[in-house]
Amino acid sequence: MAGSLNHPAPLKPAPLKPGDLVAVVAPAGPVHEEALAGGIRVLENQGFRVALGVNLRARRGYLAGPDGGRAEDLNQAFADPDVRGILCARGGYGAGRILDLVDYAAVRQDPKVFVGYSDITALHLALARRTGLVTFHGPAVESLGEKLTRFTLESFLRAVTTTEPLDVLPIPEGYAMPGVLSAGRATGLLAGGNLSLITGLMGTDYELDARGRVLLLEDVGEQPYRVDRMLCQLALAGKLSQAAGVVVGEMVDCEARPDAPGPEPQPTSLTLEEALADHLAGLGRPVVYGLPCGHGRDKWTLPLGVQATVDGYKARFVIEEAACR
Repeated sequence: MAGSLNHPAPLKPAPLKPGDLVAVVAPAGPVHEEALAGGIRVLENQGFRVALGVNLRARRGYLAGPDGGRAEDLNQAFADPDVRGILCARGGYGAGRILDLVDYAAVRQDPKVFVGYSDITALHLALARRTGLVTFHGPAVESLGEKLTRFTLESFLRAVTTTEPLDVLPIPEGYAMPGVLSAGRATGLLAGGNLSLITGLMGTDYELDARGRVLLLEDVGEQPYRVDRMLCQLALAGKLSQAAGVVVGEMVDCEARPDAPGPEPQPTSLTLEEALADHLAGLGRPVVYGLPCGHGRDKWTLPLGVQATVDGYKARFVIEEAACR
């Protein structure tokens, strides 16, 4: 039944190490060649061998080729015993179209490091629901090849190569300190990702399970009224009240713009912070916002499916459990 919330036990991958083969696939939008090439060089400079999906450079409108080809590359990477990590080239749009084509049995047979963000949230949710795989909300390969910061690279490498908990996550130098919408402290399995993708999968077999979890939210290019609408949907579905706590990453380009279409002239818009506060501040659960995660310059790589703590007293975020076995 769509929307049922049965979850398998957590399944952890082995950590990546120098010399490991990582596959680069494009489950969503078509690649940008220059950024992709730069990201591949970064991976190779870190000592990884890189295999490219057969359909990686395919294109069909706003998709990286037909659905079958994108799913084939992903399934082949999970089935290949030599591949130890799978990195998504970029987000964009299209991952949701292949969720029913993924070979989840192959994922369970040989769990691997899987990294991506933005539209890849659809795959994070599906892999969690169908296999229990601990996955990584982190930079796409194109993100490694374009405007890469030392903070982003070090966070990525630390997350996917260690068998120790990440502990208290650092804030980049010069970065604004996180804000607190609701004080308190709570621990639970980390779940979530891109807000638009989370709401888009409501009512499906891949719907977010927020029960007792620390809910991660981030997005890009959404006006405050759209953020308001999506949070309202999660609230009405009981997702916000079920969560143990909430962490909000960067909401890039989500402030009101005077020339943007909307339900009212934009000068009368709520601010993004007001929209967030209306839905999150009164939950009676810790809520910290403005964290370096998502579409911003500096990116944490966060393991989804492990125990994490949101600390609304000290405005910090802690990964309590190792992501790799």
